[in-house]
Amino acid sequence: MTWSVPKRIAALLLGVLGVTYPVLVYFGLSAFSPQFILIGLLIVVLLRAVTFALQKRYGPAGLAVLVAGIVAAGGLASELLAIRFYPVIVSLTMGAVFTVTLFTDRPMVERLARLKMPDLDDYSIAYTRKLTKVWIGFFAVNAMIATWTALYASMEIWTLYNGFLSYVLIGILFIGEWPVRRILRARHDRKIKES
Repeated sequence: MTWSVPKRIAALLLGVLGVTYPVLVYFGLSAFSPQFILIGLLIVVLLRAVTFALQKRYGPAGLAVLVAGIVAAGGLASELLAIRFYPVIVSLTMGAVFTVTLFTDRPMVERLARLKMPDLDDYSIAYTRKLTKVWIGFFAVNAMIATWTALYASMEIWTLYNGFLSYVLIGILFIGEWPVRRILRARHDRKIKES
């Protein structure tokens, strides 16, 4: 058995913990103190950093350490608020990562698209740049809604939005983009033929 299998299992478990985080917090607060949950969150985020580092993905590892630092600093003011702000920090981090890639040769969506189709034409490259901007907008709006739920909403509303509705919205954007891409591509190809 190689070390790659345990690393993959650890990465999968940490990913599942990240996705189910709001629900775990909601039920966890009935049994544990906010301080205990905050410490658990920090441990999970730092384990994620170690997992990235073992995969030699130093950029994501550094981001995970930064997120842990922000959450820890917030916990000094209010443990419960720091716990509730974690989804905000995740959205802002994702938005920042996508934004930074706009200033490189290959924006994030282009990088992801090239995993499936290495040779992209000029139209596809321009489209992936625009789609990267759409995702940046999504992460910004998601962070604003998550901030509102962290500051003003009940735990039930916070859990509902951050543990369910935000993922539904991600799914709608991800799946809904496919027909839009096909329609725009067909329109572009038709213009090329007509010219």
